[in-house]
Amino acid sequence: MNRTVPLLLASLLLAGCVVNPAMVQPARNYAMSPTLDKQPTWRTAVLPPTGGAETEPLSGLYDYAGMALMKTNRFTLLDRATVEALLREQQFGSSGMVDPATAVRLGKLLGAQAVMTVNITRLKHDDFFSDSPEYREAELYVKLIAVETAEVLYSATGEGSDFEGADGALRTALDAALYPLNKP
Repeated sequence: MNRTVPLLLASLLLAGCVVNPAMVQPARNYAMSPTLDKQPTWRTAVLPPTGGAETEPLSGLYDYAGMALMKTNRFTLLDRATVEALLREQQFGSSGMVDPATAVRLGKLLGAQAVMTVNITRLKHDDFFSDSPEYREAELYVKLIAVETAEVLYSATGEGSDFEGADGALRTALDAALYPLNKP
C-alpha cells in the first residue's frame, strides 16, 4: 500500500506532462454559413492543396484532408483518382491555382454538391529551433463551397507545427481549421 500511493501520484504527474498530438487548438478565425446545416451530408470533392514551397507533403495532405473532412460526419467524398483525372482532362492542375469559380465548375463536372479547397499560406522552419532541422510551422486556409450556389459554406484558417516535418505541421493546421465542423 505504501508503494501504491507514490506510484499512482507519479503516474498522474507524468500523464499530465505528456502532450497529446490529437489535442488540436481549434481555429480562431472561421466562418460558417447557416446553409451548411440545412443538409445532413454534402457530396464533396477535395481539390489538391495549393501553395507552399515544399511540395512533397502535399500528396499526403490531399489524402488526409479527405479523411479529416469525413470525420466530421457532414461530408461524403468523391474518389481522389476521379478528381485528379478530371483535373488532368480539363488541364486545371497545370496552373496550380483554383479560384472559387473554377472550383464550382469542377464540382459541377464531378457531380459534387460541394468542393473543398486548401491553400497553404505558410510552411517554414523557425530559426529558433536550429537544433531541430525537421521542425516546421504551417498555416493554411480551407474553404468549402456549395457547387449549386457558389456560396462559401465554411472558411477557416488553421495553424500547426511539428518537430518531425512539414507533413505533421500541415496535418495539425488542417485539423485546427476543420475543428469547428465537428459536431458534439
